[in-house]
Amino acid sequence: ARSVSLTLLRFVRVVSSPRHPVMLFLDDIQWADSTALDVIHTILSDTMGSCMFFVGTYRNNEVQVDHDLFDLIEKLEISNVPTTKVSLAGLDQEDLNTMISDALCLYPRICKSLSDILFQKTKGNPFFVLE
Repeated sequence: ARSVSLTLLRFVRVVSSPRHPVMLFLDDIQWADSTALDVIHTILSDTMGSCMFFVGTYRNNEVQVDHDLFDLIEKLEISNVPTTKVSLAGLDQEDLNTMISDALCLYPRICKSLSDILFQKTKGNPFFVLE
């Protein structure tokens, strides 16, 4: 794992610069093991010239408080890596109705009863609404 971390770190240093940072997006990092999270930490806490913008997503209903992901976040903060946490909530009934009316190309008043049913079943989660 250490050699993978160092190889990736060297790569990021070569291909990134302050004028051309590298953006890395990893979805569902709740499934990452501790080794993968250590690699992420090594790259993000580099102070020798890598310019990385990292976005990691996870489903908060699939992780417990003792998950390795929270250890990563704590290590990044200790390493003075700026972090921002953004929590997404479900849509409210009015926004959901607007989304449904846009998707169906109908007036919102016509979609209201459908939107109400979908809101009850999905609690406004757009992922489940689209399913």
